[in-house]
Amino acid sequence: MKLSNEAYFSLNFMARKSRPNKEGEIPVLLRITMNGQRTEMYTNRYVKPENWNAAKGLSKGKSKKDQELNRYLDTIRTKICEIHNQLVRQDEMITPEVLKRAFLGKLEKPMMLCEGFRTVTKKMRDKFERGDIVEATVLRWERCVKYLEEFLLLNQNEKDIPMKKLTPAMVDDFEHFLRIRKQCANNAAVKYIRYLKNVVRVGLANKWIEDDPFVGKRYTRTKTEREHLTEDELHRIMDLDLRMFPRLDLVRDTFVFCCFCGLAFVDISTLTRDQIVTDNDGEMWIRKNRQKTGEVSTIPLLDIPKKIAEKYRNHPKAAEKNVVIPVISNQRMNSYLDEIAVKAEVKKHLTTHIARHTFATMSLNNHVPIETISKMLGHSDITTTQIYARMLDKTVSEDMERMRAKFDTMPVEIRTIPEPPTTFVSEPKPRRGRPRKFQ
Repeated sequence: MKLSNEAYFSLNFMARKSRPNKEGEIPVLLRITMNGQRTEMYTNRYVKPENWNAAKGLSKGKSKKDQELNRYLDTIRTKICEIHNQLVRQDEMITPEVLKRAFLGKLEKPMMLCEGFRTVTKKMRDKFERGDIVEATVLRWERCVKYLEEFLLLNQNEKDIPMKKLTPAMVDDFEHFLRIRKQCANNAAVKYIRYLKNVVRVGLANKWIEDDPFVGKRYTRTKTEREHLTEDELHRIMDLDLRMFPRLDLVRDTFVFCCFCGLAFVDISTLTRDQIVTDNDGEMWIRKNRQKTGEVSTIPLLDIPKKIAEKYRNHPKAAEKNVVIPVISNQRMNSYLDEIAVKAEVKKHLTTHIARHTFATMSLNNHVPIETISKMLGHSDITTTQIYARMLDKTVSEDMERMRAKFDTMPVEIRTIPEPPTTFVSEPKPRRGRPRKFQ
């Protein structure tokens, strides 16, 4: 039987006369032959010796039992042909023993790429439910596997492929797909590719894949500039009279509160009243575990955010949920911030996270130590704080004022050069190589 230009195999049903049962019937077995190799397996069916047609490999009897036997043998033949075609499509090594084990259900199925990805994603979902990671991280993992399915359907005409068929070229094509088809910026594309790389590492550890398609590949994230507001821009936003626009007034107050506390959107939206405490000296503090890292943010409450918190003390929604400010959704808030930026003539794209950047930058520029800023922001590593904080030239000049006052008035005599420098002419370097022989 020929199923492709390179794969030949034959299926022959035989009856073994040497092993009759109690009724005198002999067992029917199947012999699979391919490239000089062969294997046999019993079909668990029996036939009377006189009814067996060895040339055609079927029963020539007319009884209902003989007809059922022939139909069963045809089913076996069809199923093995389907298994062979599937293995050919998967580019698997095919032998008679492989066909036999696949028919008996003993052949281990290869781990599929998207299936393995979902296995890892499920563990990420479990981490989120334990509180180890935030929901945004899980959603990115789930989005990445959808992108991968879409890419495979476009590139391979398959919704999923065996993980061991993932090649370095396919990884490059997936990166191109993310950047061009999904219009991902560099950092987003790199993040999705790294998710795929993590899945491959799990596959290597579990023997789902033998060769690492990421060998020799490096992906670098672009260092982004953290945009922040200047003190003048923040004052213009604070000075806006938005009493005629309650929705903008609430968003402005939420944004300003974050500018003076450094809370991320998820943290300000869940900030409860009991998380603002008063110490023995009467000073008010925000003490709250960050939703993202679990690190404790310890922030002294300045007068401006204190007044904003007092403003919404009797707000119905704030009182019902026991929160400091009745924060709206992040998407709506960012949309309203665009309107506020226009009214305040701030030519920057305002987002909830810019408030956090503004707090870090303002604190540093007002000579707050970076270690203190890191504690208030709830960072576990001070290098993360250094990404947010950028010092202005004015701040550097103020920090150097003490040295300037000390050394600029110090009497120092800088002596002039006694003689003008002469022009230096270097000697010519000797020629390299063997000397010439003169005759």
